[in-house]
Amino acid sequence: MEEPVTIRVAIADDHSLVRQGLRRYLDMADGIDVVGEASNGKELLELIGNENPDIALIDIRMPEMDGLEAARVIRDQHPKVGVIMLTAYDDRQFVVEAVRSGARGYVLKARDAEHLIQTVRLVAGGNMVIDPQLVVALAEELSTAKERDRKAETLTAREIEVLQLLAFGHTNRDIAERLYISPDTVKTHLEHIFEKLGAPAEHERLPG
Repeated sequence: MEEPVTIRVAIADDHSLVRQGLRRYLDMADGIDVVGEASNGKELLELIGNENPDIALIDIRMPEMDGLEAARVIRDQHPKVGVIMLTAYDDRQFVVEAVRSGARGYVLKARDAEHLIQTVRLVAGGNMVIDPQLVVALAEELSTAKERDRKAETLTAREIEVLQLLAFGHTNRDIAERLYISPDTVKTHLEHIFEKLGAPAEHERLPG
């Protein structure tokens, strides 16, 4: 019988009380192990190089190197690490930039611990999780881009359906079953969404 896989998590936030709280919540969850903490992006990159975690839980606003810049470096240098942005900001530009930087999850700090734990597990399983109330932000950004540039593309009705289901924590397979399409078709829709958001490299790591 195979032993259950432990999800290794690195935490980065410039507030020590926040880091301590996150560690306490995650350490209480079965199958999750916090391997270290960092107070900025540079410390996080060093931590990832030493510990090779599965998940990096990152605050957007940090000194020296912010979360978005750190996420871009992780995407390029440590593509197997799933990045989750944990932030108090629900501004649509932050959401879009997080997706473009390679983040696989975007969680508001106002959410409860159970939602965070579930997000960690889903992202570690190869899924993408966006807080439900932030899906509109992604659609609005594409709509605004269309107004600025007629060549910009908006989301199709099907892509919006996929994005909405994704936001509520459904896996690619769940989405496929609900929409009566194949998992490969779901993956294709996600690729198109990321390309329209200006994040073409992201779909290289999307699960099938």
